[in-house]
Amino acid sequence: MSFAMNRTSAEMKSALWFIFLLSGCFISVRSFAVEFNVNFIDSADRNNVDLSRFQVADYIAPGEYLLDVVLNGRTLGEQSVIHYVPAADKKNSRLCLPPSLVDKFDLTKDAREKLTLWHHGKCTSLDQQQEVTARYDQERQTLNISIPQAWLTFHDQNWVPPSQWDDGVNGALLDYNLLGSKYMPQSGDSTTSFSSYGTTGFNFGPWRARADYQYSSSRTAGTPASDKFTWTQTYLYRALPSIGARLTGGQTYFSSDIFDSFRFLGVSLNSDQRMLPPSLRGYAPQVTGIAKTNAKVSISQNGRVIYQTNVSPGPFVVQDLTEAVQGALDIKIEEENGSVTTYQVTTATIPFLTRKGQVRFKTAMGKPTTGSSNHVLQPGFYSGEMSWGALNDFSLYGGLITTTGNYQAQAIGVGQNLQKLGAVSFDVTRSSATVPVAGKQTGLSYRANYSKRFDSTGSQITFAGYRFSEKTFMSFSQFLDKVNGDGYSRDDKQTYTVTANQYLSWPAITLYLSATHKVYWNESASNNYSVSVSKIFDIGRFTGISATFSASKLNYRDTDENQMFLSLSLPLSPGQQISYDAQQDSQSGFSQTASYYNSQDPDNSWRVGAGGSSPDLQKGNGVFRANYQHMSPYGQFGANGSVKNNDYRSVNANWYGSFTATAAGAALHQSSAGSEPRMMVSAGVKGIPISDGASVTNDYGIAVVNGVSSYQTSDIRVDVNHLPDDVEVYSSVVSKTLTEGAIGFRKIRAIKGERLMAVIRLKDGSYPPLGAAVTDNSSGFEAGLVGDGGLAYLAGVSGEKSLTVHWGDEQQCQIQVLPQPVTRSGQVLLPCT
Repeated sequence: MSFAMNRTSAEMKSALWFIFLLSGCFISVRSFAVEFNVNFIDSADRNNVDLSRFQVADYIAPGEYLLDVVLNGRTLGEQSVIHYVPAADKKNSRLCLPPSLVDKFDLTKDAREKLTLWHHGKCTSLDQQQEVTARYDQERQTLNISIPQAWLTFHDQNWVPPSQWDDGVNGALLDYNLLGSKYMPQSGDSTTSFSSYGTTGFNFGPWRARADYQYSSSRTAGTPASDKFTWTQTYLYRALPSIGARLTGGQTYFSSDIFDSFRFLGVSLNSDQRMLPPSLRGYAPQVTGIAKTNAKVSISQNGRVIYQTNVSPGPFVVQDLTEAVQGALDIKIEEENGSVTTYQVTTATIPFLTRKGQVRFKTAMGKPTTGSSNHVLQPGFYSGEMSWGALNDFSLYGGLITTTGNYQAQAIGVGQNLQKLGAVSFDVTRSSATVPVAGKQTGLSYRANYSKRFDSTGSQITFAGYRFSEKTFMSFSQFLDKVNGDGYSRDDKQTYTVTANQYLSWPAITLYLSATHKVYWNESASNNYSVSVSKIFDIGRFTGISATFSASKLNYRDTDENQMFLSLSLPLSPGQQISYDAQQDSQSGFSQTASYYNSQDPDNSWRVGAGGSSPDLQKGNGVFRANYQHMSPYGQFGANGSVKNNDYRSVNANWYGSFTATAAGAALHQSSAGSEPRMMVSAGVKGIPISDGASVTNDYGIAVVNGVSSYQTSDIRVDVNHLPDDVEVYSSVVSKTLTEGAIGFRKIRAIKGERLMAVIRLKDGSYPPLGAAVTDNSSGFEAGLVGDGGLAYLAGVSGEKSLTVHWGDEQQCQIQVLPQPVTRSGQVLLPCT
C-alpha cells in the first residue's frame, strides 16, 4: 500500500509501526506463541489494541474455507472445502485433509501407508509428515501443499494424472463460423454466396452431446436460388479416464490406426492418445497450399466440412486440425473469380507404439453411412484393434473388421522405437470380399511407416510412409462403393507419403516438404508435391528481411497444375512492412503484387496491394486488393475485397465466434477449436481483461477463454496491468486440467471500488482497537485492518458497499459507505455503528 505525501508525520509513523508489527507476526516461527508488548507500539491509546489474532504465528480460525488446492505449484481441479479443526490447546487450528482429497495427489503405495486417520476418520495425517508443508494463503485463498516428488506416482512435468482431471460444469455451447462473398463481374450476373458451419450441444457431467451443422446458400440473378442446411452428424461422447479411452455413440467417423476411415452410425470405444504423456502422442495433420487470389479454403472428409477459412493470395498453412482427424482429406480452394482447385491430402500417423506392458485399443460396431443426410448402408460391421508393448521399445499390434455380409479384413504388425533415429512400423492387412460381377476376391496390402520428432530443434516433424496393395485387395470403403454405389471405386496400388519440417542452422533456412504420390490399378496416378524454403536476413540498416519460396504440383482427377510463389518482405518499423510477391502457375501465367501491411494495433491489422498478371498489366487491367482483420473478445472478423479493372469486383467477409452458457452465466467469446475445452471465469465485475485481452468479463462479470487443451494443464491469467482503475483482483492465475469438451469454471476474487485511506470512528467518538479487521459484507473478504487512531487503508470501497469491523471475541460494528463520504485532510470519515 502507499500513503499520500500530505499525511502528518505522526500518522505515517503509526502506520509504519503497524506494518512492521504485522510483518514480524508473519515471519515468526510457527511452533512458538508470540507475546506483544503494547508499549512497543507508538499509539496514543495503548489500551485500545486487539492483537489476539496475531498472538499465534500463522493463526487460522477454525471453520470451513473454500480454497484452491495447489500441489507442488500445480492447481488441482475445482475449489475444495477445507476444514480447519480446533487444536487440542484451543489456541490455533489444525488442517484437515480428507482422504478423498489426498486420493487426487496420486501418492505411491509406500507414502500412503505412512498416513493415519484422525478426527473420527475424516482427516489424514499428511500435514504432520516432516517432509510435507501446507500453507494457507489468505489473500489468494489457496492452500499450498509441497510433497516430495518421490512420494508421487507421476514425474512428467508436462502431464498430470487422471485423478486431477476436471469434467467441468453443466452447460450449453454454440461454435459457429460465418462466411459470405459477392462476385460482381463487369459483364454478366452477380453471385452472392453465404455459408456457415459449426457445432452446438450441451454438457452434463462427463457426457458431451454434440450436433454438427453446415449451411450453404447461393444467389445468381436469373437462376433459381440454392439453399442447403444439414445436420452432418449428431453424437454423444465421454472420457473414461480409468482405462484411458473415449466412448462415443451416434453418427461419427470410424477411427483406426490400421484401416481406412469412413462414416458410420453406432458406438466406439477407443484409447485416446491425448490422455497419454506428450511424448507418446501422435501428430495433428497439417494442410498446405497456394491461393492465386483472395480465396476460400474448405477441408472436408467424406462430404462433411471440418474447416473453412478465407486466405490471401499466396501460400497458406492450416494447423488448426486435431489429432482425431485421420485418413484422406479433400481440399477445395475457391478463388474470387469462381475458379476451383481440388486435391487430396493423406494425414500422417505416428507408428502404433505402446509402452512396455500396456495395451492400447480401438473397437467399434454399427452400420456405415453415406451422403450429407447420413443414409445408412448395409452391411453392419464390428471392428477391433489393439497394440501391446511387448518390450521397452517393441510393440505388437493387429486388428480386424468383420461384417454381417461378405467382407472381412485382418491385420498384424510390429512397431520399433529406434530412440534417436525415430520410430518405424510395418504391417500386413488381408481382405476377403464378395462383390457383384467379380465375385469373391482376396488380397494383401503392405504398409511401412517411419517418423521422427526433433525436439532439440523446436519439435520439428518428419514422416515417411509407403503402402502397396495387390489388385485383389479391397478396403472396407471400396467394398461399400462396389456394393452400394455404382460398382466403381478407385483401387489403390501404391502410396508414397513424405512430410518434413526442419530448421537448418546453416545456411539459416527453414525447409518444409510435403509429398504424396498415389498409383491406382484402374485410374491414372495422382500427385501432390509442395516445398517451401524461407530465410530471414539483414541488409545494411534493414533488419528482419524475410524471403520465402514455395513450389507445388497438383495432379488429382481433373486438376493438373504447377505453381511457384516467391515473397520478399521488408520491415519498415515494428508492425509495418512492405512486400513483393511473384507467382507463376500453369493456368494464369506470371503475376506479381506489391503490398503494404500494418499490424501496429495487435487487434486490428490490414493490408493493401496492387498487381496482376503480365498480360493484364500490359493492358492496364491490374488488380487492387485490400483485407482487414479484427480480433475482439467476442469473435474474429475478417473482410477482403478486390477490384480488377474492366473485369470484376469481389468482396468477402467472415466471422468466427462462440457462445457458452452455464448456471453461473453466459458469454459470447472467441471461437473454440474442435472439441477442445473452454474456461468460464466469473469475477462479478465488468471489464476485467483475461489472457492478453483475448477475453473480457461482460456486464454480468462473466468471461470465457478458449485455447485450452484437453488433458493438459492450462493457465488462464488476468491482465493485471490493464485492469480498470477502480478494480482490484486477488486471484490472477487460474489453472485447470480439463477433459475433452469440458466447460471449466472458476470464480475469482475481484472487487470494484475506490482505494481509500479512512478513519473509522465508533458511535461514542472512540476508535475500534488497533488490529481490528474490516470485512466486505458482499464478498466476505477482508478489505483492510484498523491502525492507530482508527486509520485504515481499504480497497474496493464504493457507495454500494457495507462493511463490518470486528475485534475481540464477538464485538463488531457496521459501516455503510456513502456515495460522497465526508473527508478531512484527504482522509474519509467512516462512522461505524
